[in-house]
Amino acid sequence: MTKPPRVSPVVQSTGPGSLLQPVVPGSAQVITPAPITPVQSQSVAPVPPTSLSPNAPTGPVIAMATCCPDVASFEGSAGARSSYFGYDDKTNLVANVGADEYWIPPGDPKTLPASKEERDGARWVSVGVGKETQLEINFDGSFTLSCLANCTYEVDPATVAEVSSPQPTATGAVFKIKGKAAGEATLKVICDGQLRGYFYIWCAVPVVIPVDVASIVTPVSRSVAYVVADLEAYINEVFRQSLISVKLKDAGAINVTPTATTYMNGAGAADITHFTELDLLAQAGATMTSNYRLYYYVAKTAHSGGLGIVSGGLGASGPGWAFFDYDLQASYNTMAHEFGHLINLSHPLHDFDKDEFPAFQLSNLSGNVLNDDPWNLMGYQGPVASRGPNRKPLRYRQWKKCNRS
Repeated sequence: MTKPPRVSPVVQSTGPGSLLQPVVPGSAQVITPAPITPVQSQSVAPVPPTSLSPNAPTGPVIAMATCCPDVASFEGSAGARSSYFGYDDKTNLVANVGADEYWIPPGDPKTLPASKEERDGARWVSVGVGKETQLEINFDGSFTLSCLANCTYEVDPATVAEVSSPQPTATGAVFKIKGKAAGEATLKVICDGQLRGYFYIWCAVPVVIPVDVASIVTPVSRSVAYVVADLEAYINEVFRQSLISVKLKDAGAINVTPTATTYMNGAGAADITHFTELDLLAQAGATMTSNYRLYYYVAKTAHSGGLGIVSGGLGASGPGWAFFDYDLQASYNTMAHEFGHLINLSHPLHDFDKDEFPAFQLSNLSGNVLNDDPWNLMGYQGPVASRGPNRKPLRYRQWKKCNRS
């Protein structure tokens, strides 16, 4: 049988969406494909599932974690002074390190003491009204990070401050405290209804105090090349903890001619008279409008050993004096120390009314050095070169004692 010649179909469309039909020209036939017979599938018997015991383990066994820390202890944020205002770990210093104080052993039940100055190792922190300061809480005991969600931070009274933005870390939590109103408060860490730790908050309205600064030039003294911006920054770093900052107005070198031409830097009636005259002459010879005044009075000849003085006495508005500039940062520290006297702070040895330091600290003095708080701003610790970077801390009672106007 002769097969007809193979002809390729032509695809033709009659319009959008129309079905495509093969068109065979001439006498070519349309070939209809033969139907395909489906293949019969074979029947497969199902396999019954293996029965599992309801108590059979499906993975490694993990011990249940205790969801409460034994104790919460507190530190300044990463040791950085820029992260907090005042941080006081000395006011409530424990009587015997390692003894059974509040924090040791961690598993002991916790209760708030009757006094906020109990020697239990609790910390104090200062914060300004409307300001925030950052702290760190470290937890001891068996717990996991997921368990920290059980902890709450309660401020009592809640009108003084509030906790914002607690963030868990590998060992505890970093969070910020915002000051709401002047006063004192306790921050408590509560977990499953139990007190786990606490610290104290002192809150006050931040203040800015204007201060005049100058160097006094006489026949026996010379001008000083201090950097007023650096001096201001240094004093502000120190007094930030008491929520005080200064705004220095620089009068530069003031030339005066006092009646006494002997350089004096000690204490005594003759010296006080001399310094009072210098202060009055300086005020008359320059535009000095602030209640507080700080002066450099540096001898042209070799330094005679004195560091500074407040000639008007404790709590006087001024002036405060520095007698050297061979170590500028140390002289800035002397200026901060003398400014402390101007706003009512005493040396430890001269805290006669005992309202700046706890009694246990005042009973542990070596001259004007607190043995358990040696670098306190108002003490005499260390050589001059060491004071600039180190003699900066103030404590809770000192924060409160500062004259803020």
